[in-house]
Amino acid sequence: MAATLEKFDVRLSGGASPVDARSGAGIHRVVLTGGGRAYLKVTAADVGRSRAEAERELRFYRRVAPAAPVLTPALLDALVVDEGVALLLEDAGEPLDVAAWSRDRWRVLGRDLARLHGTALPAGDWGRPDDLLSALAVPDLAPVVEFWSSHLPRLDDLLDSRSALRDRLRTASPVFVHGDCHTANVVHRTAGGQDALVFCDWQASGVGRATSDLALLSVRATPSGVGVPAALVEEYLAQCARTGAPRDPAELRRDLALEELAILVFQWPPYAAYNGPDGIDRIRRRARYLAARYFAERVSG
Repeated sequence: MAATLEKFDVRLSGGASPVDARSGAGIHRVVLTGGGRAYLKVTAADVGRSRAEAERELRFYRRVAPAAPVLTPALLDALVVDEGVALLLEDAGEPLDVAAWSRDRWRVLGRDLARLHGTALPAGDWGRPDDLLSALAVPDLAPVVEFWSSHLPRLDDLLDSRSALRDRLRTASPVFVHGDCHTANVVHRTAGGQDALVFCDWQASGVGRATSDLALLSVRATPSGVGVPAALVEEYLAQCARTGAPRDPAELRRDLALEELAILVFQWPPYAAYNGPDGIDRIRRRARYLAARYFAERVSG
């Protein structure tokens, strides 16, 4: 860490404790030589697949961010060594608790995601691990059954449907996605009286499904008791129409509900330990609603 601070000519702000991050990276507030603020993101080479994800994020900032249709932090400097990867990033704004997001902010987020998903795929290999498809292909059913068996009607039918779920998700048109889209990774910047959203943490970016970004917003907000308002999808659809790439509203909402249900059933159980009883109960109620909708559509279809 000392060598990295010296290389970037910065000092830690508020002590050496990193800001909490689930990406496997340590994120530190730092002060630049000229007095400005920034963030230092350090990923060790021996932390799972985090090294590859950190290099992907650096590639995003260098190759994609300059022409991206959404705001991102500026990359101020970078260091890639055998021990890991360090990024020095602009302090681009302030996070806002999900419960404090206004309807207008959700609308802006919907618009910006549609802009991101509507861009041409960048040159080069931007394939990315699809953890949901992997979970559906070779699921670890023990935690799934333990978490859901007494709380989700027709669980066996869902487990038996996982190949069909996977096949349906795989038919989605490929777009460029953020990959870890939730409100903690979207900060707020005010300039000239205008409130803008800045997308951070691009380690999982690449080619994927539009619904993966949209669904994760709800998955991450639900434990807090926040429901993503319909305004987000409405603005997403409106922006797609404005850019000449309209989406079928019923199809998008159906695919979005399916993606969210699959995440909750097959991926969420290991994260229950990070939530309190109220948050877990909200997740279970949300999954029951989505499952009932899924089975009703199968009958009607």
